Amino acid sequence: MGSAKIILVCVTDQKNCARLIKAGNTLAESLAVKMKILSVQPSSQMQKLEETYLEYLFNVCKSLNAEMKVYWGDDVNRIAVDYIRHNGIRQLVVGEPEEMKPGNFVYEVHQAFPDLPILIVDRLNNHRTLSSF
Repeated sequence: MGSAKIILVCVTDQKNCARLIKAGNTLAESLAVKMKILSVQPSSQMQKLEETYLEYLFNVCKSLNAEMKVYWGDDVNRIAVDYIRHNGIRQLVVGEPEEMKPGNFVYEVHQAFPDLPILIVDRLNNHRTLSSF
């Protein structure tokens, strides 16, 4: 794990996740750090790739010269936590969770990395930093 500072944007396969990528890009540019994008998809979706917006999101990333990784697996939280741990992630950008409770992606990442700043971007593109809960 190098000393490079990296912002990680976590997206699903929904078209509206482009707002997360753009928010992450703005943040990365303002801090002069690198941005990566991660999407973890259920294994069952591999056969239905054409039904997702992943290609659209890849194109958004390409236009911003950002790297997007897609992993396939059924334990989204574990895969994301491992990725954060092994890639020197310094800040996270995510969409707003429906609620913060055990098992929820943002909750579990926050539990694994309590000091990791998490920027939450809601559907109206409002940004807030996750505070303790």
